[in-house]
Amino acid sequence: MSETTPAAEARRELRHPIESITLPFLGSRGDNLQPFQYLLRDVSSSGVGVFLPSWLTNRERLRQGDPVFFHLPFFFGERRILNQGYVTWQRYSEDETGQMVGARLTSGAPLSYPLAISIDDQQIQIDLRRFKSPEALAQRIIHDSVLLKRGILIYLRHLESLFSRVSDLDRVEYGVFREQIIGDVRRRIQDNLAYLEPFDLLASDTPEFETPITDRIDLDEFRAAMEPEINLELFEFALGTETSELYLGSIKTLEHRLYLNYNAYVMIYIQAL
Repeated sequence: MSETTPAAEARRELRHPIESITLPFLGSRGDNLQPFQYLLRDVSSSGVGVFLPSWLTNRERLRQGDPVFFHLPFFFGERRILNQGYVTWQRYSEDETGQMVGARLTSGAPLSYPLAISIDDQQIQIDLRRFKSPEALAQRIIHDSVLLKRGILIYLRHLESLFSRVSDLDRVEYGVFREQIIGDVRRRIQDNLAYLEPFDLLASDTPEFETPITDRIDLDEFRAAMEPEINLELFEFALGTETSELYLGSIKTLEHRLYLNYNAYVMIYIQAL
């Protein structure tokens, strides 16, 4: 390598060992994508081990057999990408004050971004051949997340009038539901958009800050803004399970992508530490 060649240009793939990961990722349990935080403990060809300490802000009790989305791309040698599976065992650790969980990975999806956790190398791998820097990749994730939140808001607006026709609620009951439940969800989405949009430099003429985006975004605030605003169980109670699942499916799909985006950003954040 020439002495004048910048290191960032000479190496377009960044790596970070799994054992040094100390920040929680976002997972979800069940078909309704109920969110929870977890720490990644170990990975292997047969599955993953995670830890849910009691100090986490968003905790969930996992049970054997529970379907789980880890929303992390685990990369195997034959180019297989897995990110979801089911709990095979769990136990509570008194010494570490939290739940230890083992899960088998069964299925996955194509990569949204050029980063994954390699099972073979036991490392986070970030491929920067399509991005000039980790900062540029982080900005793309923020930009895409803003678009996803806007998409959820658009879906919700379309569903407001639709629910009045397909639900079993009378006019007065639906008016209360629309104002108190849907209205609250709409306000929360708007609040989360208001938090995210100032960081979306790709969609504005604002020049890039000298300070990296990973230094400007509070990770806990970012997680709260990326989590779902819709409580599926509450909608099921008011509208019925079949109606809720049928018409909220598109929104839950966008929420799934937001989980992936959050974890992708955390991997970049870890690399920047």
